[in-house]
Amino acid sequence: MTTEAVLRTESLTKHYGRVRAVDGLDLEVRRGEIYGLLGRNGAGKTTTIRMLLGLIRPTSGTVQVFGHPIGYDQRWLRRVGFLVESATAYPNLTVAENLDIHRRLTGAARSSVAEAIGRLRLDDYADRRAGRLSLGNKQRLSLARALLHAPELLILDEPANGLDPAGIVEVRELLRELAASGVTVFMSSHLLAEVAHLADRIGIVDAGRLVEEASRHELATRARAYVRDAFTEAERAEALITADLERYFLARTAPSERPVR
Repeated sequence: MTTEAVLRTESLTKHYGRVRAVDGLDLEVRRGEIYGLLGRNGAGKTTTIRMLLGLIRPTSGTVQVFGHPIGYDQRWLRRVGFLVESATAYPNLTVAENLDIHRRLTGAARSSVAEAIGRLRLDDYADRRAGRLSLGNKQRLSLARALLHAPELLILDEPANGLDPAGIVEVRELLRELAASGVTVFMSSHLLAEVAHLADRIGIVDAGRLVEEASRHELATRARAYVRDAFTEAERAEALITADLERYFLARTAPSERPVR
């Protein structure tokens, strides 16, 4: 992995009325790196990905892909594979036909369809209509489409959605293999376990803001738990919490060490 930045955002912001879906996001993703954007549902991950791909315009801030602003030259899209939100396909076309359409749009080789089908283990479903696939196999089809044209950058929104445990492991191994070959992977997830096993670096977002960024090793050694509560009776809640804390510490203290009241 090099230090060359394939993807960069500066003060990236998106407002929907009074709601700040993304708020001043600064990211830098390096070539050959797997970067995991982690956050709960509604944290701003999908909005960020849609701005990275030029699907929506930011309210302010900038996005650069391969060193150029995303509006500079649309040919950069041919170097990117992506999966945004839920898996989609033409329901009345077969798996192979869906992939062949994408092959023609991207100029990929004819052999790429069979290669993508094999890579995502869709051989038994190649002639099945996409509308009759299970959720997991629809996700595999979307991933196969993202990989079809051998992209240099993969942008994946919740790539493990709908996959069974074996499928999650297969996709994890595939993404590691791609990164080892120099492909850059930017993926979002609301599951810590998913990115903790895979990403080289992890950015944690909350309410559209990047609240922490660390390598996989740093995150493991600095693991912390966060609990957010809201109360309608703040004084009563404080008294109850204080009483519980006193009981907890008294239980852990030897009788001779306990304070005299």
